[in-house]
Amino acid sequence: MPDFVELEKALIEVIGKKYVSSELCDRLVYSKDYSIEGIADDYTPDIIVKPGTSEEVERVVKLANKMNVPIYTWGGGTSMSGNPLAVEHGIVLDMKRLNQVLNVDAENLTITAQAGATIETVFNAALDHGVFFAHHPESSLSSTVGGALSCMGISIYSAKYGYAYDQVLALEVILASGQRIRIGGKSYLSLPTHNLLNLFLGAEGTLGIITEATLKVYPKPPMRARVSFGFPDITTAIEACKSAHAAGCWPETVFLFDRRSLVQYMERAKTPIPDEVSMAILFGASGCTEMVETTLEVISKCSEEQGGRKLPTNVTESWWNSINIGKDTFDQSNFALSHTEYEPDLVDACVPLSKFQEYSDFCDDLKKEFGWVDIDFGAFIVAGPRGPIPFCIYFSVPIDTRIQGEVDKWFQFKKRMYERALAMGGSLSDANGLGLRSSPWVQEQLGSAWELLTSLKTMMDPKNILNRGNRGFSSK
Repeated sequence: MPDFVELEKALIEVIGKKYVSSELCDRLVYSKDYSIEGIADDYTPDIIVKPGTSEEVERVVKLANKMNVPIYTWGGGTSMSGNPLAVEHGIVLDMKRLNQVLNVDAENLTITAQAGATIETVFNAALDHGVFFAHHPESSLSSTVGGALSCMGISIYSAKYGYAYDQVLALEVILASGQRIRIGGKSYLSLPTHNLLNLFLGAEGTLGIITEATLKVYPKPPMRARVSFGFPDITTAIEACKSAHAAGCWPETVFLFDRRSLVQYMERAKTPIPDEVSMAILFGASGCTEMVETTLEVISKCSEEQGGRKLPTNVTESWWNSINIGKDTFDQSNFALSHTEYEPDLVDACVPLSKFQEYSDFCDDLKKEFGWVDIDFGAFIVAGPRGPIPFCIYFSVPIDTRIQGEVDKWFQFKKRMYERALAMGGSLSDANGLGLRSSPWVQEQLGSAWELLTSLKTMMDPKNILNRGNRGFSSK
C-alpha cells in the first residue's frame, strides 16, 4: 500500500502546495465525469495534482512510477465514457494549467498548443491569425486538446476534415517511465518511419500522457451555408448521403438526427419539426460562394431524389446553432442541457451501413422492454471523415440516476446493445472514447490481437500506472 502522506509531501515539493490536494471536497470533484459509469462505483482519487509545465508532469510520473501509484489524466472532465476516472484511485493529473497556445504559424498552416488548452481557445487563436482549426465539438468550451486527441474526437466539421487526431502533426508525450519524447514536426510528412503518433492518439492516456501537440490548420473558408432535409427512415437518409458522395460533393457537416433527438435539440427554441420527418440530415458546406451554392444544390437534388423534403430555414439554423457552441453562441444552444428527473447516456457503435435501420429498430424494441418510452432520447448519426457517408450511430438513453434499479438497467441495456453490434459485424466506437462504458467488449472484438495490445502496454508501462484498470486493461 503506497504511503500517500509521503507521496503528497513529495508532490508538494515538485508542484507547490497550492496545486496538490488530498482534501475530500477537492477529490470528489474528480470522482465523476458525464457518464453513468461515474456514479456506479467509487472512483474518488487519493490525490489531485495540477502541474503547470511538462517538466512537472515528468517529475510527477517518475514519483508515481517509483511508488507504484496509478495516474489518471484529467482534461476538461467532459467525457461521457468514464475514461478519466480513477478506477484504482491514486493520482488524478489535472492538465488545465498547461493551457497555452504556444505558436500559430499561419504561413505553414500549423498551430501548437499545450494539452490543457481548450478547443475553443485553439479555435479562436487560429481565427485571430486568419486560419481555421477544423475540430469544434459541442464541448469545445471545456474539452481540451489532450482529451480530444485521447479519443478519435468527432466534431461538426468532421465530414470534410476528419477526426481530431487527423489534425495531428506532432506530439510531446511523457512515457510511464517519466521520459519525455517528441514525435513529428511542422511538416505534413514528419514521420520518416513507423507512425508512432498513432500509439498515443485515441489511447486515452494508457501508453503515455500527451502534454503538447502541433496541429493542422487550414485557410479560412470565405463562406458557410447549410440546408437540412427530412426523410421517412434511416435507409433513405443514408442513400441520400451515398448519392451526394457519388456526385462528388464534399460537405463539411453531415449530421443525421431522428425525430426524437431533433425535438430534444429544439426544445429551448420551440422550433416545430414537421410531422412527416422520421430522420433528418443537416448538411453544411464551406468555400467560395460558387462552390457552396453548387454543393448545396447538388446535395438538395440527391436528397429529393431519395424522397427527402427540405426543412424550413428556421429549423436548419436552430439546429446549427444548437451544435455550434462557443462563447458567442452558448446562449443559442437549444439542447436541453439539464433535466430534473433524468440524464442521458450514450451507446455508440459502428455497424455496417445496411444494418443501421435494423440496429435502430432493435434499440427501440429494447427500450420498450426496459420501460424507457415515456421520456426518450433518440438516435443520431455522424458522417465519416472526408465524405458524407455515415459511420457511427448513437443512441441516447434517459436514466433516472436517483433510482439504483434504473442505473442497473443501464448496464444490462448497454451490454445487449454492444453485443448485438458485434454480432451484426459491427465495432465499438472510439469517437467519444471507450473508457469504462464500452471497454468490457474490447477483448472480444480484438480477439488474438488483444495479446499484442496487452504486450505493448506491458512493455511501455511495466508497472501499469497509466490509467490502470480502464480501457479494458488489468487493474493489477
